[in-house]
Amino acid sequence: EKDEHRATVTQYWDAVAERYLELFRDEFQGKPFDRRKLASFAGELAAGARVCDAGCGPCGHVTRLLADAVLNAVGVDISPKCIELARKEQPSLRFEVMDMAWMDFPDNEFQGLVSYYSLHYQPKLSLGGVIREFARVLRAEGLLLIVVKEGSGEGWIAAPMGSGQQVFWCDFQPEELQSLVSANGFDVTGCEVREPMPEEIAVRRIYLTARRKVGIQRCADAR
Repeated sequence: EKDEHRATVTQYWDAVAERYLELFRDEFQGKPFDRRKLASFAGELAAGARVCDAGCGPCGHVTRLLADAVLNAVGVDISPKCIELARKEQPSLRFEVMDMAWMDFPDNEFQGLVSYYSLHYQPKLSLGGVIREFARVLRAEGLLLIVVKEGSGEGWIAAPMGSGQQVFWCDFQPEELQSLVSANGFDVTGCEVREPMPEEIAVRRIYLTARRKVGIQRCADAR
């Protein structure tokens, strides 16, 4: 079932990657709050720190912002098409095809990890494993930034970008997201919510920051 879901998500993103790139290539020009949050995240890390953009999509723009902050950034995405386009968009940066729930990086590889609107496509029951995978690849006290949309829905919906496909989607409440992250290897350090801007879908956005706990116990189902 997990493999089937993974395949469906991959097919969806392969299908919509070019349209997504067209729509969101320059989105940060109109998102000063998001730019500030990413800059604040980057500012807590030393120059050259290794960071992962988990679920980078076809734009690679989060990876670009992290790299511009003098960090050693890599973007990963489950969709080969997204990675193909991201490499074209950001030819000087590194992008790899990977499932963020099962990454090829060794333990303690990164000092920071960003998940920018990439958790929505996983069933909530599987998200504990995803967060534990984030903890696995982060060093002790490594930084985590998660951005999601607020809500309470979970299930298959018609693809919002008109691909004719269905996509799995879930939303979060702030307390729910904090509990998920706290239970899977992290100490939550902040959780902010902002109102949608006029051009955005009319739901609030949640920005959660956390640090990987020291001495967390690795378990067999972490991946």
